[in-house]
Amino acid sequence: MKMRIFSAALLLALLLTAASASADITVEAPSDAEIGQPFTVSVIVSGESLSDVKIAWQGKEAGLAPREDGNYSALLGTDLKNAKAGKSELKISFRSNGGAEESISHMINLASHKYPVEKLTVPPSKVTPPKEQAERIAREANLGRSAIQSDSAGSAPKLPLARPVPGSYSSVYGKSRYFNGEFRGRHGGVDMRAAVGTPVKAAAEGVVVLAGENFWFAGNCIYIDHGAGFVTFYGHLSKINVKKGERVKAGDIIALSGKTGRVTGPHLHFSTVWRGEYFDPAPLLAD
Repeated sequence: MKMRIFSAALLLALLLTAASASADITVEAPSDAEIGQPFTVSVIVSGESLSDVKIAWQGKEAGLAPREDGNYSALLGTDLKNAKAGKSELKISFRSNGGAEESISHMINLASHKYPVEKLTVPPSKVTPPKEQAERIAREANLGRSAIQSDSAGSAPKLPLARPVPGSYSSVYGKSRYFNGEFRGRHGGVDMRAAVGTPVKAAAEGVVVLAGENFWFAGNCIYIDHGAGFVTFYGHLSKINVKKGERVKAGDIIALSGKTGRVTGPHLHFSTVWRGEYFDPAPLLAD
């Protein structure tokens, strides 16, 4: 079996290594990536049948399924809250023609990325939840954590992703967020301008894994599993049009935007996640 690693930074590519054998497997992956920014990985197969294909990154793993062309792919990223600058291993494991498990490893150099600061003034009740809401908030948080860890086998969605709403960004990914002068973390997605009742579209084909109603933080919200560890999140909705387990296509209207949950005004919060790691959706969205 011939295994090669093809390293690409977005569209710029460089062949790194090769090993000789009868069949051909090429892994296309970046040699450098910025923390919080997305990238794609492709596994190009020629002359053999693969099974149990998995991708491992940042301590997480996801199963891959072949695309229509017989090759494999994944859309990955790193979470600004967790990732550190330096070398990080990307690993593809598989079985070739029913044989023993094999793997290909590739090191990606993660570099820091500068993100802005946002200061918001909100009612104190929106910063520190009432104690009587603690159990509810914990329950909703567990549901959300389970949803973003969805691990159905699949491949990277078609890019660019469908834009959920046409509005511009009112807040971007990675902002250090201060509520009433107190640091409360970093923004795990983008806020998109949308009047109440604006149709919200699914960014890509997938299956609804959670349709949450009236969550304390997120309000009415939807999580969609797109396969290969990739999940999208839509928050603060006024109306949900889909149910858990429902399959949707890119561009399907899944909800109406709103101002439910902890918000200062109407908008759509949109996040992209790989196995629980939030990264910047903006580079992935259609104009």
